[in-house]
Amino acid sequence: MIGKVLEYCDNHGLLQPGMHVLVACSGGPDSLALLDILLQLRAMRRLTITAAHFEHGIRGQESRDDAAFVQRFCQERGIACLTGADDVPAFARERGLSLELAARTLRYRFLWQACDEAGADVLATAHHADDQAETVLMRILRGTGPDGLAAMRPKSGRQIRPLLGTSRADIEAYCRMRQLTPRHDVTNDLPDCTRNRMRLLVLPYLRAHANPEVSRALCQLAELASDEDDYLEAELTASWSQLKPPGEADTLLLAPFEKLHPAMRRRALRRFFREVSGTAKDLGFPHVQAMERLAAGGRTGSSLALPGRWQAHVSYGRLCLRKQAERAACAEPHQAVPVTIPGETHFGPWVLSASLLDELPSRTGPMEFYLDAGALANGPLFLRTRRPGDIMSLPAGHKKLKDVWIDDKIPRETRDSIPLLASGREVLWVIGHRRGSRYPVAEDTGKILYVRLERREDKDHDER
Repeated sequence: MIGKVLEYCDNHGLLQPGMHVLVACSGGPDSLALLDILLQLRAMRRLTITAAHFEHGIRGQESRDDAAFVQRFCQERGIACLTGADDVPAFARERGLSLELAARTLRYRFLWQACDEAGADVLATAHHADDQAETVLMRILRGTGPDGLAAMRPKSGRQIRPLLGTSRADIEAYCRMRQLTPRHDVTNDLPDCTRNRMRLLVLPYLRAHANPEVSRALCQLAELASDEDDYLEAELTASWSQLKPPGEADTLLLAPFEKLHPAMRRRALRRFFREVSGTAKDLGFPHVQAMERLAAGGRTGSSLALPGRWQAHVSYGRLCLRKQAERAACAEPHQAVPVTIPGETHFGPWVLSASLLDELPSRTGPMEFYLDAGALANGPLFLRTRRPGDIMSLPAGHKKLKDVWIDDKIPRETRDSIPLLASGREVLWVIGHRRGSRYPVAEDTGKILYVRLERREDKDHDER
């Protein structure tokens, strides 16, 4: 088992010699096995191991007993254990979230804070092959494409998943062999959410009546889809600048678009919609087909209604995407929400994830942004909508946000619904549209502040 995990880590570059690893440990079989395995590898790879446990307050005394168990386990093995606690049910009620999403939000907020507090290089979570199979199956049933089939990756930014190639059965056997006595969360035995129903009802049925190796087959599908998705994304990225006119984030040029292979056209349309709207979750295959027919017609003035009150229309060789007129859904007018750094900040239908990095990310999309973390010395950052007197720093100097809207041809009726990242009256990022030039990352930059905006419902599907 240890050799299998080590081989998986080496194949995917997860554990580098001398690395400091923060291990998320709930006390259950998966995370306890992960912590124990990394402790076995500690000397071989010169690893520093720190554990982190979040007590979510859902199961009362049992949850507190879980926390005490993890702390004893770590104390007996001489490793540090960082603990956090919160009232997840209350947070869920206050924010209008499902209990599962609320627990995940608070847990990861704590884990990333603990990661920075410990000075860890990576956060290791115990997602395994059966978790991957559940995720892939859930996405298939939602009608996903190749990018969705790729599901969880071995490494996502600073998060690593060393057990992603290991089955639940192997983990349970390892716990017995090592005489580990993990805690049991009874909420995992209730078919009260989609993932639990997949694990408890659907996958056992498929193993019994269709394919005993269904989990392995689904994980294999995820791996193949991941490689092919990376290749197709790289191909699309290479031609993306030819499809997008400079400074027009909500526009696609039809002449080069029509030369693409049909598979790449559909991928381009999904990326286009995702970059402009912030999510492609509700954009189904019929919507993509309809957009493709609209583009093929090429008749100026023709239009198409899309999910989320978006509208695609053709105008003089361009396919444009606009939000239909509505008042801001993000927050009350002029309301500002302070950004949690590191952690997650909820803003109406959005979630902003913020973290501090030592190196620049390899690439960023329109819903991602980074800047010199020295910006924080001038006061907190806020998520908000536009306000009178807003300005932006651009390479040519300061400019009124109103003039930026006009330059970028952003319709007047959509401006109140666009979230902004701001410091005082200065807008650092018109999210999905324009990045300010203040606080650039330079050679002498210390920490880098990296932020990503997502629709909050999208975050409820990928992690347990």
